[in-house]
Amino acid sequence: IDRLTQLPDDLLMLTDKMTMATSLECRVPLLDHELVELACSMPPELKIKGGELKYILKTCLSDLLPKEILYRKKRGFGAPMGAWIKKELLPLLQTLLSPEVINARGVFNAMTVQCLIKEHLDRKSDHTDILIGLLNFEIWSRLMLDQTQPEVLENELKQLIQ
Repeated sequence: IDRLTQLPDDLLMLTDKMTMATSLECRVPLLDHELVELACSMPPELKIKGGELKYILKTCLSDLLPKEILYRKKRGFGAPMGAWIKKELLPLLQTLLSPEVINARGVFNAMTVQCLIKEHLDRKSDHTDILIGLLNFEIWSRLMLDQTQPEVLENELKQLIQ
């Protein structure tokens, strides 16, 4: 099902777009056509055994990779937003989520937002998702509620991160 839906319509398309946007060449070695044909020809009990996914792959690699690699939980490959907020995007964060901006918008508590920012910058807690959500909310508010023209907002944001 993944081969027919999520891979072509989501994962591979996004990977292709993002790598092309940055002039990066990307290969997906486990999707080599000969390997895919081999996997499709294998009986299901070699792929899943006793509830263990990728059974034959893990068995074949057991002498090459440590168990903590072979059996770790699946994890995505995300952008390092938490680190960017602390460095490259810090001026954006400080401007868009300043107490004055938060108070003027009147939706969130400025002291709470400042506490989240401080904890994140001091590495006491990872508030990446919350802070990105707050940044997105403020950008959306400027576009939709304040009716700021996209080009004007884009220029303002670019100036903040240069």
